[in-house]
Amino acid sequence: MPRSKLPAPGNLSDRVVAHLIDYTRRHRLKEGDAVPSEGTLSRELEVSRGVVREAYRSLKAAGVLDIANGRTPRVGRLNNQAITQFLHHALHTEQASAVHALDVRQSLEVRAAELAALNRSDDAAAALTEAAAAMCASLTQRRRFVDADVRFHEILGGATGNPLFELLGNALREVLDVTIRAGFDSRRTRAERARVAEIHVAIADAVTARSATRARRTMLVHFREATAFVVDRAGRPQPSAPRRRRVTRSAKV
Repeated sequence: MPRSKLPAPGNLSDRVVAHLIDYTRRHRLKEGDAVPSEGTLSRELEVSRGVVREAYRSLKAAGVLDIANGRTPRVGRLNNQAITQFLHHALHTEQASAVHALDVRQSLEVRAAELAALNRSDDAAAALTEAAAAMCASLTQRRRFVDADVRFHEILGGATGNPLFELLGNALREVLDVTIRAGFDSRRTRAERARVAEIHVAIADAVTARSATRARRTMLVHFREATAFVVDRAGRPQPSAPRRRRVTRSAKV
């Protein structure tokens, strides 16, 4: 393909990126499908391998491509890495606050509870119940309690039937890691932590009963209480430090 046919404007690397994205759309490629190799694309577009390599690196960082040494580049699996980096940037440059992120997360989780009640599988309902029970059993054990809380919300996101809920929810949890842990520490009494666990049990019960209205209402109560604890007792919510690699499990409110 002649260089003159590269999408414009932008530098050569940006234009190769645009070409590759357009290629995946035109050919309706799915996750795991191969895209042209570095050498092939270099010849077709009449650009250097270095330019193509830079474009591939950009697309790998964004999660669009999966590239391993010596292997054919392929369409990447959906992940939250790029979104997490974007949110870290927004919070650490104070273009948005952790309170803003909590507001967005509340909207996602409330809708997720509603959808999970409508779409959940029997296995997901059982897993939610198990995670809520694990929270009840670890009121004085921070790591176990928080891990069970993380697991609960991850299961809930997966039960919605919409992969974007899980993607966005995980990104927000990673960014708000410090704030979320403060939410646990701010609940100083066993009764306060028991309240958190009990409301998760209530959400699990509503989802299991396929009561979307009750699931939505209970999740809304949970988030309002959780946000109040973080803001009132832990001070102004702080975003966590950016991580160099994606962490699959993050702490949760």
